[in-house]
Amino acid sequence: MAKNGKYLYCVIKEKDPKKFGILGQGGNEVYAINEGDLAIAVSDSPKEEYSFIKDHLTCHQKVIEEVMGQGYDVLPVRFGTVAKSREHIKEKILKSKRKELLETFPIVEGRIELGLRAFWKDMPSIFQEIVAEDKEIQIAKKQVQGNPVQLNIARVGEMVEKALEVKRENEAQKILDPLKKLAVDFKPRELLKSREIMKDSMICSSAFLVAKEKEKEFDQRIRALIKEHDKRIKFIYIGPIPPFNFVELHLTV
Repeated sequence: MAKNGKYLYCVIKEKDPKKFGILGQGGNEVYAINEGDLAIAVSDSPKEEYSFIKDHLTCHQKVIEEVMGQGYDVLPVRFGTVAKSREHIKEKILKSKRKELLETFPIVEGRIELGLRAFWKDMPSIFQEIVAEDKEIQIAKKQVQGNPVQLNIARVGEMVEKALEVKRENEAQKILDPLKKLAVDFKPRELLKSREIMKDSMICSSAFLVAKEKEKEFDQRIRALIKEHDKRIKFIYIGPIPPFNFVELHLTV
C-alpha cells in the first residue's frame, strides 16, 4: 500500500478539520477526514494489515476512547480497517454510506457503555451453601462416604456442578435485573470459565448501553451492590467507554 494509506478508528459528527492531539498506530498523529458534517478519525498507515496483538488492539481502543473523551459520540470501526487514501474515505465511505451512518448514530448519541463483572470471593463457602441447600446432594455424599467408588464420586461431582450453574444463574439475575432497568440495551458477555470447579468463580460479565444522564444513577446502584455483597462478591466495574459491544462498523475499503 502507498504511504497515504489511512488506518480507521471511528466515525464522528464533525464538519471542520481536526487534529485530536492523540498518537495512533505506529505513533502516527490522529486527525479527522471530513465530508460534510461527518468525519472519520484516522492516522496515516504504511501497512495494509494489523495483527491481533495486544499493542495494536490496545492502541485502537485507546484512540476511540480518547476521541469520545473529547465530547464526540463515536461509531467504532472494526479493528484493523485500512483505507487506500483520503479520497477513498470521502467517496466510498462518507459519501456513499452517509445514509447508513446517519441511521446508526442514534444508537450511540448521548450514550456510553458500562461493563460489569462479578466473582464469588470464597468458593469453598459457595460449595458449602450448595450442599446445605440440596437434600439430594447430601444423600449422595453420604453414599460416597460409605461406598467411595469412582462412579459415585463422579455422580456427586456432576450434581454439584449442575447446582453451581443454577446458583450462578440465580445470583446473576439478582445482580443484573435492577441494572437492566437503567440501561437502554444490555449484552451478556462470555464468562471466563475455569476447568477447576473450585476456581470457577465468575458469576456474570455484562455490557450495558446507558444514557449519559443515567450514568450517576447507574454508579449509585453499583456502589449499593458492592456494599450489599462486600463479603461475598467481588465486582469489577468498567467505563465509561465507547459502545464497542453495541456498534462496530464493518467498512469495505
